[in-house]
Amino acid sequence: MKQIALPLYDTDDYSFSDVVPHAGVSYSIQMLQGTFQNPANESIRILIHGPSGSGKTLVLKALLNYLKHRDTANASECVLISTTDQAIDGNDLESIVAMNHDDVSRYSAVLIDDVDRISASDSTHLWNLWNQLLTTGAHLVCASSVGPDHIFSDNPHLRSRMISGLSLELTPPDDAARVLILDRMAIKRGLRLTHDVINYLLSRKSRNLNRLEEILRILDRISLEDRRRVTLRLIKDLEAEGLL
Repeated sequence: MKQIALPLYDTDDYSFSDVVPHAGVSYSIQMLQGTFQNPANESIRILIHGPSGSGKTLVLKALLNYLKHRDTANASECVLISTTDQAIDGNDLESIVAMNHDDVSRYSAVLIDDVDRISASDSTHLWNLWNQLLTTGAHLVCASSVGPDHIFSDNPHLRSRMISGLSLELTPPDDAARVLILDRMAIKRGLRLTHDVINYLLSRKSRNLNRLEEILRILDRISLEDRRRVTLRLIKDLEAEGLL
């Protein structure tokens, strides 16, 4: 009988301590923490950019929780919007822009992931949101897979807004850092991976951190359902069944 896998932990509850401080992210994290250290700073604009697997989404989630914990004394809110996935907590770009001034004023920060992938129609929402947050003094932090030289190349007005603030570049980790990151991702899920499993996943499955996180999600679910430890035998069995 299979055991039903229940989400007993929150994998989105990231902090900056969950980010392995390799050379590709260390400077950017220091800059983010220093920039947001003073709650009195208003209208901070930041563009975080880097290729897939460089850790942009993780850094945004860590920043989101950093701001939430920092601002617990007041009634302001922080929100993270994904432009590629389903709306997070019911929030999306269009719904926030459609709010009246008082509703928008409750946000102290809006974070947008994969901002370079928004549609042409949503670019208008982004322009309006930028202006609304400027009047309320809220922060806007965006993550993009392309840098300042290429973002919104067909929309010079929006591009000028996006590159007017601080620009932080992330670069993918080296092999040694990938081992640490994969191990930390597994521990976050309550998994313990042996060295041979980690090496197999990195050498035979993927070096992309987003794909590795997806693999861990599959291994976590199936190991709970089948009551099996995550071993090389389990991985190879799942490969033979086309499940991994």
